[in-house]
Amino acid sequence: MKSKGFTLIELAVVLAIIAILAAILTPMVTNYLDQSRVARAQADTRTIADAIRLYQRDTGQWPVYASPSDLTSNSCCGGGSNSLIGSSAGSNPIAGAFNWNIGSVLAGSSLETYLNSNFTNVSTTTGFPKKGFRGPYVAGLDSDPWGNRYILTGGNLAGTTDHAFVISAGPNGAVDTNLTQNLTTPFTPGSDDIVGVIR
Repeated sequence: MKSKGFTLIELAVVLAIIAILAAILTPMVTNYLDQSRVARAQADTRTIADAIRLYQRDTGQWPVYASPSDLTSNSCCGGGSNSLIGSSAGSNPIAGAFNWNIGSVLAGSSLETYLNSNFTNVSTTTGFPKKGFRGPYVAGLDSDPWGNRYILTGGNLAGTTDHAFVISAGPNGAVDTNLTQNLTTPFTPGSDDIVGVIR
């Protein structure tokens, strides 16, 4: 009785078909994953920018002051007007950032902390005062899809004439955007950066 099985040629044909399908589908799946990461980062930057505007609407001030004295002196993020909020201590996407003083980066600060804290003690009493802290304004902020934290150009909200925005360093992990773009000029994100403009 003759045993049934696959011949070597049949196995080779099946393996060739699988290899061809893998070669065709792999770039498509990779491209889909890349697009989904970009879409998530775009949605996150818009959400964070909206939360910052909501904070300002409720309290009458931007969430970049670490104390009442910072608000009085219009000093962002615990001191210094040129400061970023949210850069990661574990990685440094700011290295080589266009037009920014790297020494002013507050690597230990958290964007989530600034958005969900009432540092300047704006009224939270009952009776719905005209100005009041009604946070938290944003849920937990993880890193962007490439492992870097979202960054806010906090100093730009604290009284400068430059655009203020939330930024993801994008797939290359480096901030390529000019961080001091003037409000009178069109805003232009750099390279693969993903940006949510606040004002």
